[in-house]
Parts: sequence; C-alpha cells; structure tokens
Amino acid sequence: MPVRVANPHAKKLPFVAQNNSKNGGNMGRQSQQRANQQKRTFNLCGNNNPKKRKGQQTLLGDNAFDPNKDCIVCKAWYLATFVEGYRIPNRAHHPLCLKNTKTKGKGVLSEQQKLSLDDNKRYKALVLPITQEEKGSSRNLPSDRGQAFFSPRVTAMTTPKDNSDVELSPSHFCQAVSRLVADSSFVEKHKTKQAPLAMMAFANEVAEKVIKMKKVSSYFKDLTFEVPACEEACDNPHCHSIVGQKLLLVDWVRTHGLQVPCPDGSCSGTLENTRTNFSKNKTLVPIFSLDGPPSWCIVMLMVCGKCKRKFDANESEVLVNLPDYAANCYPVDATYAFPNRSHLSRNTTNVFDALMLTYGNGEMCSKLLYNCLNRDYIQRIKSYYSKAKEKNQQHGKQVLDYIPKDGGYIKTYPPLGEVIRDMFDEASSSPSNPWRISDYDRHTREIQSFKCEGIFCQDHTFEITKNYRKKRLGAVAAWTCGTQSGEVAAVALVPSTKTEHFAHGANQLTRRPMFKQTFMYSDTWPNKEAFWNRLGVEGRLGLFHFEQRIIRTLRKKHIDCQQAVTDLLASIYVYYAPDYEKLLNALKDGSLSATGKKHTSEDIAELKSTKLFRDR
Repeated sequence: MPVRVANPHAKKLPFVAQNNSKNGGNMGRQSQQRANQQKRTFNLCGNNNPKKRKGQQTLLGDNAFDPNKDCIVCKAWYLATFVEGYRIPNRAHHPLCLKNTKTKGKGVLSEQQKLSLDDNKRYKALVLPITQEEKGSSRNLPSDRGQAFFSPRVTAMTTPKDNSDVELSPSHFCQAVSRLVADSSFVEKHKTKQAPLAMMAFANEVAEKVIKMKKVSSYFKDLTFEVPACEEACDNPHCHSIVGQKLLLVDWVRTHGLQVPCPDGSCSGTLENTRTNFSKNKTLVPIFSLDGPPSWCIVMLMVCGKCKRKFDANESEVLVNLPDYAANCYPVDATYAFPNRSHLSRNTTNVFDALMLTYGNGEMCSKLLYNCLNRDYIQRIKSYYSKAKEKNQQHGKQVLDYIPKDGGYIKTYPPLGEVIRDMFDEASSSPSNPWRISDYDRHTREIQSFKCEGIFCQDHTFEITKNYRKKRLGAVAAWTCGTQSGEVAAVALVPSTKTEHFAHGANQLTRRPMFKQTFMYSDTWPNKEAFWNRLGVEGRLGLFHFEQRIIRTLRKKHIDCQQAVTDLLASIYVYYAPDYEKLLNALKDGSLSATGKKHTSEDIAELKSTKLFRDR
C-alpha cells in the first residue's frame, strides 16, 4: 500500500474550499471572497482610496491647500526654477498662502478679524522695549515737572444754599440743552441714539433736576412733560426744534401711586420699580402720531416680588391691569403696546383701523406718518427763519443754520407699510383688552352665531383678494354666505372656485344648530347641484341672475324692449306693499320732487315703464 508523504511547503486550504472539494463542488476560493460591483463603487468613492487620494486631505475630504499648485504667485516662482524667463505675476498671494502679508495664511478675513489684527499691531507698538535713547529722557514728562501732581489738593467749597425748592424756568432748560448739544463728549456719546440730540439733552436735564430730585408732580401732568417755549429758543435751532414735543415718564408708582398687580394670573404678587431705560442705557421709546413729531418715553422697568418676572411699565399686559383713568394717560391702545417696539398713538391706530379694515393699505398709513413729520419740519423752519429775520433787522445778529431733517430732526423713522400691516394683525389677535378676548375670536364667534330661518345665498367674490398678498396666501377668491337679514354667515379664502375648496366650510355651515335654511340662492345654479343635494340643501337660481339670463337675449335697440322688460319683471315679482304705497303717495303729493311737482296716475303709469323707476 503506498504511503502518502506530507509536503511541508504546501499551504492549507480555507475551510470553505476544503468542504467544497470534499463534496465534489466546483465553487472555488475566488468566488467566496470576490468583491462585487457595489463594494468596488464604495471603495472608489471613499477617502481612503489610493487611486483617488492625491496629497493631504482636509476634514471635508477635499485636497489640502498646496502653495505650489493653488497660489498663482508661488506657482510662478516654482516654475521659474525650471523654465528660464518665466513671468512672475505682480499680485498678492492667495489668502491661504503663508506669504500673504495681510492674511498670514488664515484665509479671507472678516471685519472682526481685521480689527483684531489692527489691535494686535497697536498693542505690540505699545509694549516695545525702551531703547537706549529713551532711557533717562525727560521728553514725556509734563511741562510743570509734576508740580501739579504732587501739590496738595484743594477741596471745592460747597454753597450751603439749598436749590431743591427753586422752580426750573423754561430759560433754564433752554440753556441746559444749548450747553449739552455744544459739548463734544455728549454728542459723541449719544450720536447713535434713536432720539434727536436736543431731545436727549432735555431728557438728561429732566432726569437730573426733576426725577432724581423727586419733583415729578410739579412738572409732569399725569405722565407728560411738554418742552416749554422761551425767548432764547428762537436763537438756538436745537432748542427751537423740540419746543412743544412731549416727554413721558411711564412710572405708575410715582405719578399715580398705584400698586400694579403681576400680569401672571397664577401669581398674586405686585410689581416693584427697579430702574428706567434712560438711567443706564439712555434710551427713549418713540410714540408716532398724526400730530407731528413723535413723543418720547422714559419707561420704568418693573419686577414682580414673588415670581421675579420682569415687565416694562408700558407693556400691554401691564396696561390692562391698571384702572382706566391711569391707563388712558398713556396715549397708546393696550392691544398695540408691543414690547421692545415703537408705538403708535391711540388716535393714530383708530384712524388706521378703519383704513386697514376697508382697504388693507399699510403703505398709505406709513406715508401719512412720514408726511406729518415732513410738514411739521417745514412749519418749524418757516417760524424759525421768520423770527430770525425780524431780530436781524433790529439787532443785526448772525442767524445759525437750522438742523437737517434726516439724521438731525428725525433720527427714528415711522414703521413701513408691511410692519404696520403686521402690527394690525397682531393687535387683532391680542387678548390684551378688558374682556380678554381678541377681536379675531370675537368676530369669529359673532359670525358663527348668526341665525338663518329662511333663505341664504352663496357666491365667490374676487375683489376682496386685492387687499391680501396673493403669493403668500395663495387665495384667488373669497367664498361668502349671506343670510336673508344681510349678515355674513361664513367667509373663506379659497385658491379656486372648485367645490373641494369650500366643501368643508359649507358642510360646517349647514350643521350649525341655529342655521335652519329653506333653500339656497346661487348665481350659477344648477351648477354643483349634486353637492348641495348631498348636504340636504335645495337650491334656486338668484332672482337677479334669472332675470339677466332672459334680458341679455333681448335686443336693446328694439322699440318694445323697455315695455317687454317691464312686463317681464312685473310677472316675476311684486313690490313690498307698504313701501310701494308710500312711494305712490310721495309721488302724488310732490314731497319726493325737488321742485314740488305732483304726479298724476297717468304720469306714474308712464314712469313705471322706464328704467328710472326700477333703479330708484
């Protein structure tokens, strides 16, 4: 029997290959470990593919910046070592190149990074070591050799006179405003504020001499302190520009002595004063109106003693919790008292409510506010120069130029039309009113409570969509339903006149408990008859549209056209008897005629056959 000799150099087959060879199969090792096309695709797309990787990779899988390839200047210098006479471009290096003197290889710098680099340069210049020439030099010493620093300090003598009871005259405020607007440090500090510079100076003087000295009741009437007029104001354009404007102090504790409850219904605490928006931030809140320039408010910040919530004293949630006599002193409706925004006066919003409800024209409302400011500025210029002309003829004084309108007289502009529209929508949905129900919810419930015990009509209105932004809402028409009493029972904006777009509203309308209709009028009947029959509603063609379908087929120039129309209408409907009798009596006694003409029965019969009788 032959003996099998083991080969020491033979490799052991894999387990799968051994089993296949034993079982007589043809499947080899290559087929078990073969990479399919999907695996090859993933390997080619991966970052670890040696065929794809060309140099260093970034975190996002892109190739890292190489100055010899990506920087035009460095690439030109690199090629110049091989190509004689190669042109070097005269331009800056790539922002990611280390040889770029501005970016230092950090890429495109933002404005903040540029300011930081400039600040670093200034810091390095300040901390440079002292040179040998500067050591022991007296170049930077003061001219008095430090005598003023080492001399004994002399304390200022305080006058024992108490000026707390002295009344501040209009001339005092005018002089204070003139002094502050001429101070360069004051101008630089308040140049970015919303209020004009003269108004900031007046508010600063009032805060120092009136509010801090607890003289609020002597100068503020309710909440308002009007800038007084004086003779000196006619010589200073800054003082003249704010005469008659109003400064409000919204502090219910100081002005009315009220304890304001916390607006949170679950909290029983009261609000306490902390500080005003002018004491720290030097901020004044504007109130725009149709009377001219805006009023400016110093608003108290209040904190609840229990829940520690913070509120502004002129917020809507605070105003609705005040008594009416106090809340009416702030000239803004509670629903329009939005936090951290410019406010509109109560009279202004009353006018805008009628315009927005009828026309929805926010741009016109904004233009009205701008025109009021412009007209007031023109009036002030005319009065200033006319007074200056009169004084110049008497004394020969030089007249100062009036302050400019944009950036001087007006630094905060009224809201634009789109903002006013958004304010109107937000106010209509705000529950900040005594009955705590928004106008939107109240109008919705009022429409839902309308009764119907007879007929109703439905139609699509296209004109109403002109007051809406069609692209944002996607509305083409408004589906409306009116009752026999003339009330609108349902309104819905629809993208088309298809039944599917108003089917839900019609279904909900017929299910109302007080909506017991007899039948429905429509101008397109019998169109969509199957849908209304499914809801259990019997339809009719509207009387006017029924007439028009017949009258439109008649020849208008025919001699008997008017008589045919009169006979047709007389056979379709009759006039309401009491009103019809009153009309005949008025025609016969002449009370309906401007000349007192009395019509006979023949005149009335002839008048009935004309279009005038049907129209009037």
